[in-house]
Amino acid sequence: MSASPSAASLTRTATPWAFAGLVLIAALGAYLRFVHSGPFGVDEWWHGVAGAARGSAAYAVAVFMAEAGSGIGAAACTAIAAALLLALRRPRDAASVATAMVIGIAASETLKALVLRPRPWDPLFHASGSSYPSGHSMGAAALACSLALVAAQTESLDERVRRLMWILAASWVLVMMWSRAALHVHWLSDTLAGALLGICAAVLGRRMWVRRRPNADVGGAA
Repeated sequence: MSASPSAASLTRTATPWAFAGLVLIAALGAYLRFVHSGPFGVDEWWHGVAGAARGSAAYAVAVFMAEAGSGIGAAACTAIAAALLLALRRPRDAASVATAMVIGIAASETLKALVLRPRPWDPLFHASGSSYPSGHSMGAAALACSLALVAAQTESLDERVRRLMWILAASWVLVMMWSRAALHVHWLSDTLAGALLGICAAVLGRRMWVRRRPNADVGGAA
């Protein structure tokens, strides 16, 4: 399996935007650290709208997402995805997925330690550390976007399958973002920043490992 010629330039085109996204995330972090660490108006609105009552079906879904997106859950999902890609003899794709998660975790934990934004005052589920950005949202976006990029740049896959991968990736990230607000452990702005960070990490991880044209080799060249 090799990269689609029509998608070969996707990562190169997205790379400058990924760096711009990182700058935006850092700038918002600086604002939260030195100017206003509390919630924005839209944060408070979404905090009231997205909440899930304990014992409800929505709460059960949110808790499932919290466990699936935890440090152990995200690491396990990334390891499984990388192992499957290695089994398909796509070492560059496997490395890009793993690298995206490493970049995302490093950036997320650094921002958390520097920004120190307080979490919402009424958590419905256990959470530790500071609020900005959402690590769960970052991990979901990093993994989902990485896999969608693999699919987008695999010419042997039907266009409908590639489109489905993007839909599934977006859906997973959006549900994860909702779950963090529903459990009252993050503000909306935390989840938006986390998702954007994960997308940027996915693009940069892909760019680091997959550079060559589709006829270069079968190891996931782009």
